[in-house]
Amino acid sequence: MPIYNPKTFLLIASLLTGLMGCVLLLMPATTRRIAGIQYWAAGSLMAAMAGVLILLRDIAPVWLTFTVENTAVMLAFSFFMLGSAKHWGQTCHLKPWLALFAVAWCVQLYCTYGLDSLRGRYISVAGFVFATGLMHTLVFVREIRRRHVQRESRALGIYFTGFWVAFSTLIFGVRWLHAVALPQTGQGMLDTTLLQMLYISSYVFGIVMMNIGFQLLAAESIRGEFEKLAMTDALTGVHSRRAIVSAAHACFQRSQKHARSFALMMLDLDHFKSLNDQFGHQIGDQVLQAFCRRIETSLHREDVLGRLGGEEFVVLMPDKNAEQATQMANSLVNIQAAADAQLPSTTVSIGVSEWRPGDASLEDLLARADRALYAAKASGRNRAIMA
Repeated sequence: MPIYNPKTFLLIASLLTGLMGCVLLLMPATTRRIAGIQYWAAGSLMAAMAGVLILLRDIAPVWLTFTVENTAVMLAFSFFMLGSAKHWGQTCHLKPWLALFAVAWCVQLYCTYGLDSLRGRYISVAGFVFATGLMHTLVFVREIRRRHVQRESRALGIYFTGFWVAFSTLIFGVRWLHAVALPQTGQGMLDTTLLQMLYISSYVFGIVMMNIGFQLLAAESIRGEFEKLAMTDALTGVHSRRAIVSAAHACFQRSQKHARSFALMMLDLDHFKSLNDQFGHQIGDQVLQAFCRRIETSLHREDVLGRLGGEEFVVLMPDKNAEQATQMANSLVNIQAAADAQLPSTTVSIGVSEWRPGDASLEDLLARADRALYAAKASGRNRAIMA
């Protein structure tokens, strides 16, 4: 009994791929918002179907085990590529790809029924999958470059999946070159020659590992959604208390380490509780939302707005000194005072503080801003005071 049986290996890989496709397809409705997940699932199911059809070549008709199987392989890698592009919002030029698919499909059809050419089928199918794999690899390269430029976190999933996409692309590229350069003999995919066993092993292993990668990408997207929910204030859409405090600690530590300027503002809407009592919580919520939109559009790109709770907010201003922060605070006071009258009018009081080399912790900075805020309230509200 041979140590390596390609049929057994292919059967196990097909079952695993099909199961992973079902996992992607049957995820709860809340996670199906993940862009591209349906394409990955469809590709996995197509790859599983192709594997089963290869195993049926001795008992099933040619149209099923060659034509449908080759089509399933081509569609599987196409769906994988489209899923990744959609996942990261990249544009796919479908017309050239559809033209390439049509040409490759017609060639493999002619090679099956017209020429009965194993070599022709390899050239057409492997060539198409190789080209699609190159496009798929380019999708990952673009996303990795984007994350590098924008300094986003580079999680394991994108590197793991990208590696196996590139690996599978390389295998089909080598298979295509082999078919172009040398005559092809034997029965094809299930031959037990050393070279063909290497090809089939690499093919099915690459498929399985890519599917594991798609699972990782989906899991990372779900985790990202939960992190976003935890770090975003549900009512206003600005940073939550947890997020703004975390960002403030990071700014403070950077200032401590590099002696760089850092200022913050504490903002409080004047008489907001009275407004809520008079107009109701729904109007109060709209006032808070409008206030946040107004403040965010007025801040610099590097400034960060967060909600501490109720009508209290914090603005972090890295690389800003006391004079710049006070100027911005006065500007925000004036902008809020001149707000559109579609909602009940309200003013804002602001306390401003700047990092000092002697500050032991962020709490020192926050305490000064809080005292300045209460001084602004005591001085008649609708103003900004620097601590």
